[in-house]
Amino acid sequence: MRGGAEREVREGWKEEELDVELARVEAREAEAEAEAEEPEEPEAPLPGLSKYAYRWDTSPPTRAQLARADKFFTQSTLPAEHAWTQGRFREIELAGNAPEVAFLGRSNVGKSSLLNAVMNARALAYTSSKPGRTRAMSAFKVGGGRVVMLDMPGYGKGSREEWGVQIMKYLTRRKQLCRTFVLLDADHGVKPADIMLLEAISQADISYQVVLSKIDRVKEKDIKEAFEGVKGLLESEVGGRRALGEILAVSAAPKRKGERKQGISELRWAIMVAAGLERWGVHKK
Repeated sequence: MRGGAEREVREGWKEEELDVELARVEAREAEAEAEAEEPEEPEAPLPGLSKYAYRWDTSPPTRAQLARADKFFTQSTLPAEHAWTQGRFREIELAGNAPEVAFLGRSNVGKSSLLNAVMNARALAYTSSKPGRTRAMSAFKVGGGRVVMLDMPGYGKGSREEWGVQIMKYLTRRKQLCRTFVLLDADHGVKPADIMLLEAISQADISYQVVLSKIDRVKEKDIKEAFEGVKGLLESEVGGRRALGEILAVSAAPKRKGERKQGISELRWAIMVAAGLERWGVHKK
C-alpha cells in the first residue's frame, strides 16, 4: 500500500510540473503576441517645449506667477505711460534707476503692437503697417515706473544706418538695461538682417532673449520646427551663445477675427524676472 501511494504522489507531482510548464509557455507566447501588436511609442517631446515657449535653461512659470504678471501690467490705478522719446543716446534722460528692457526687431515685425499688448494699452506705442515708422527710441513706464520698456527703431527695410549706431550705443552703455528682447518673425522666418543683428549684439557681448512674433500665422504642426531652427541658430557662431535658453512665442495682433492674443502672460513674466520683480504681489505671511 505504501509503495503504491508513493507512486501516485510522484506521478501527481509530474502532472503538476507539466501543467506549470505549459502555463509558463502560454504566458510567454501571450506576451510575445502583445508586444507584436503594441503600437510604436510616440516621439518624445523636446525638453521644455510647448506651443508658446521652448525652454532649456529656465523653468516655466506657475499659474500663480502668470496671474501676478498679468495683474502687474494691467493695474488700472497705475496704467503704462510714455516716459521719453529720443533719437540720440546722449539725449536720453539719465535720471532714475528703474530697470529697463529693450525690444529690437526687423521693421514691421510687430514690436509696437506687442508692446501695446504687454502694457495693456491700445495705442501707447505707435503702430503702422508701413515699415520704418518707429524712428526713435521710445520709453514707457510700467507699474508706476517700476520697469521701463523701450520700443527701438526697426532694422531692415525703411531703416537708417544712424538708428543702428544709436541703438548699439544704448545697448552697450545703458546701465539700467537688464534685458534685450529680439523679435523674429515666425511667419516669414529669419532673414539676413536678423542674422546681422544677432552677430552684432553677440560680438558686443550683449545678452538677449528671442521672441517669435506672429506665431498665430504658423501652422501648429510647424511650430516645433520653428523653435528648433531658432535654437540651432542661437547655439551657433551667429547667436554667439549669448541668448537666454528660453524662446517665447507670441501673437499680439491675431490675423483672424475672434482669435485671442497668445503668449503675452509668459512675456510679461519674463520681463518681471529680468527686472527683479518676481516677488511683486507675493503677500508675506
